[in-house]
This record gives sequence, C-alpha cells and structure tokens, in this order.
Amino acid sequence: MKRLLTSLLLLTTLAFQIDCANAEPNSVMTASTEVSEKLDLNSATVEQLQALPGIGKSKASAIVTYRETVGPFLEVEQLTEVKGIGHTILEKLTPFVIVH
Repeated sequence: MKRLLTSLLLLTTLAFQIDCANAEPNSVMTASTEVSEKLDLNSATVEQLQALPGIGKSKASAIVTYRETVGPFLEVEQLTEVKGIGHTILEKLTPFVIVH
C-alpha cells in the first residue's frame, strides 16, 4: 500500500511538471482571470490589465488614465512613465503586453 501511494504521488508530480513545461509562455494565470494573448496597452480595460503580473487595480487605472491623458502608448517601454511602474515591473509585463 505504501509503495502504491508513493508511486501515485510520483506520477502526479511528473504529470504536473509536464503540464507546466507545456504551458504557453504568453499566458498568465491569476486567481480570477487568464490572459491568453498579449494585451494591447492602447485598448486594454482596467479589468484586463489587472490580470497582468504586478498590476493591481490602482496601477491598471493609472495605465488607462495615462493613456487618456497623454495619448496612446507608442512603445511598451513607455509604461515606466506611469506612476508606480518601474523597470522591474516593466520586465515582468513585457512578455504579456504589446502596443498597436
């Protein structure tokens, strides 16, 4: 019985590792939302932006406010001009956002 449980635990662990290895690199899982494609910073809603790593409601709102005040983003790196977003957060976001 102990060997059976150990084998099942090992198989479960291997299955989880295989699933993680096959995950798409441009998808983000959060508690309530999944982003499966890159978000366009010029059209994403506050709710969509909140699904990104390191972005809560206040930063998502700041991104939308920046876009409405300054104009559309010309490049992803322009995110560092938004209050509360520095280079560390930019690095986390870059794989998940795009500018059209």
